[in-house]
Order: sequence, then structure tokens, then C-alpha cells
Amino acid sequence: MANEKAFYRRKGDRLDYTCTGDVAAGDVVLVGSIYGVAEAGGATGDVIAVSTVGVFELTAGAAITQGAKVYLSSGKVVTTEGAVKLGVAWSAAANGEQVLVKINA
Repeated sequence: MANEKAFYRRKGDRLDYTCTGDVAAGDVVLVGSIYGVAEAGGATGDVIAVSTVGVFELTAGAAITQGAKVYLSSGKVVTTEGAVKLGVAWSAAANGEQVLVKINA
């Protein structure tokens, strides 16, 4: 049996993020290969918490079907494959409507 010496540190539903520019509460930020939603605003250099788990309401930039893999493009949810997957559509929506997205799913 391996002995990795792993120690529990936190639940893992939030990530400390050092702002690289101004961030408002509710902004979606990409941290490496994972998305997070800012819980509070911050300025360059501030450390804020971003939620990395949950279902969030965003604006659809195309017709979205429930259960589709979705990506973020110019601040809108799309189904066209992008560099980093945002998550999975938790609801359906027409272009311009609000869509529920389970991020990082």
C-alpha cells in the first residue's frame, strides 16, 4: 500500500484567486483550467474567493439544450467548443435568455 501522506485541508468548493484586474461580484474568472464565480469584488492584487462548484445563471449566446456541454465566449454561454469547458447546461435556453449552468461539471 502506498503512503502518500495526504492531509484534508478544505472542502474544495472555493478557490483563493489573486485578481489580475478589477473583478466584480458574479464575474466568471478562469484560473488555469478551472472556472470560478467571484463571490465578492476586488482590484488588481486582491485575493478573493471564487466558487468552483454550483449552478449559476448566465446569458446564453446561442440556443442551448439541457445537458449540453457548454463553453464561455465573450461572456456568453455557447455550445461551440472552446479552450476550457465551462460546464453543463442545467436548463435549456434560447439565444439571449438566461441559462442555468453547473460549472466545472
